[in-house]
Amino acid sequence: MPPVRKPQSVDHSVLNEMLAVRLQQLELENGGMEAFWPKTGLARGTYYTMLRGIGNPTLRTIEKIASSLNMSALELLGFEASDARRALKKSGVDYDDLVSAIGKKNRADRALARQTRSRKLPS
Repeated sequence: MPPVRKPQSVDHSVLNEMLAVRLQQLELENGGMEAFWPKTGLARGTYYTMLRGIGNPTLRTIEKIASSLNMSALELLGFEASDARRALKKSGVDYDDLVSAIGKKNRADRALARQTRSRKLPS
């Protein structure tokens, strides 16, 4: 007889639940799940897992979903940019400067990657 799989314990977190609620809200605003989930750029199984508030999406995954939906990760989680501005200001960081610096770094990284790919190795 094959071994019986034991159910794995599931760790729920506030952020996972916030993301699940927000995805459900966006589904309703965008014509339902079948119309919405392809826009996220996720595989169906991954999307279902996130909708249930389980799994452990990386920050990069959250940013990928947000980018696919033309919003920031903060907006995806239901926050406003003003929330981030206020939080960063307490630490002495300007939100707009940070966003600008990240954008410049990402553009430079993409340009470097393109240059590296375009260089052909000798045969």
